Amino acid sequence: VETISEGVAAYRDQEWTKIYNKTVDYIQKGKIDIAKEKIETAILIFPKKEENYLTLAAIHMQNNDIDAALKTANRGLDANDESSILYELKADILLQNNPDISKMESSKELYQIAIKYSDNSGPIKIKLLNIYIELGHNKHAIDFADDLLNQYPNDPNIYYNVGVVYLRMAKEIQDRSKIKYNK
Repeated sequence: VETISEGVAAYRDQEWTKIYNKTVDYIQKGKIDIAKEKIETAILIFPKKEENYLTLAAIHMQNNDIDAALKTANRGLDANDESSILYELKADILLQNNPDISKMESSKELYQIAIKYSDNSGPIKIKLLNIYIELGHNKHAIDFADDLLNQYPNDPNIYYNVGVVYLRMAKEIQDRSKIKYNK
């Protein structure tokens, strides 16, 4: 450390780490209210740290408080709007408890933004593929899966998802054929 600003940054990192680790300890001990207070302090010290919001959202999710978890993700994005992890978190939260089409569409958009900012977008792309499948965007899902298979040729989940899409498409063709045949 050679300058005052470097010293301040180093001290901030140290203090944040101490408080964050205390938060984790309190969570493990089941002292959730104290953990929430500590993580709020950690947010004040280092508002751009994604871990703050991930931890607080996880606490809310564990308590089945989806609205509070979503507010936490939004707070994180207000502080750090280029965080792939926070966009992914928000999308994941929206997909809790049997999401409607609107929430799936919002999650799709959030995953696309998360991919843009991610250094390792593979897991997010797989989540996005699942959204395309759930929304019934079969052609787009197949094209997207083909791109994923070029990047991850050994991932059995992608092959499974492609199989699901082709099965759905075959079922749709079969249903249309039955209707025509029964006329």
